[in-house]
Amino acid sequence: MLALLRTSLMAGVFCGLVLVVFWRLSVDQKQRAIEELEALNEQMQQRLAAKDEMIDRLNRSRRLAHVRILDQSTGADGQVLDTDLVFIELDDDGGELARQRFTLPGDVLFVDAWSVKFDRQDVAQGHPLRGRSLLLLRRIYSDRMAPINGYAIDTPGAVPPGYATGEVAEFEKRLWEHFWQIATDAKLAKAMGVRVAQGEAVYKPVRKGQVFELIVDAVGGMSLTPLPAEDLALSPGE
Repeated sequence: MLALLRTSLMAGVFCGLVLVVFWRLSVDQKQRAIEELEALNEQMQQRLAAKDEMIDRLNRSRRLAHVRILDQSTGADGQVLDTDLVFIELDDDGGELARQRFTLPGDVLFVDAWSVKFDRQDVAQGHPLRGRSLLLLRRIYSDRMAPINGYAIDTPGAVPPGYATGEVAEFEKRLWEHFWQIATDAKLAKAMGVRVAQGEAVYKPVRKGQVFELIVDAVGGMSLTPLPAEDLALSPGE
């Protein structure tokens, strides 16, 4: 009887130990599972944040210039003979870099540029040299004059005012100095990480008192969009 009691007691203790060990293992596994889920969730949040940042970089745009149409003269038939305007180049913060005044025949304004566009992955990842499209504003003209007779804005082969400072200036200078080589040589373009190098232009009919903003997005694409006149403050007489 005593032996039976001892055996039962030992069996009970053993079962208790098994239950404790099983409970401990279950708790440890549960804790590990929770920690793994928390780690996975953190990784997911980091990936989503990185993806959002990449999408934001791809969707970013920046202002290149403001254009204000100051005056227009008309003929006896009411058609515009010429257009007087001021062209103001801007930095990334909207500060003025340079200002020029032009008088063009007619009323259809053209702005052309050299455009260098990089791989979208470089733009998305914010590459220090290739994190956005670059433009050199070359000239301004109208539909009543040949582009070759247009007025120069920036100097071909030089770093535009908007890129004239900072560590990337030398890289940009090389791009502009060898622009047409890069534009026509696939191997050279690839070596410099360039997706597209080309000339492009935007144009619109304009009227006295209008104000336009010249914009480029991060992956390329120049646009000329109208602004309310009060968005651009110019000193009297301009």
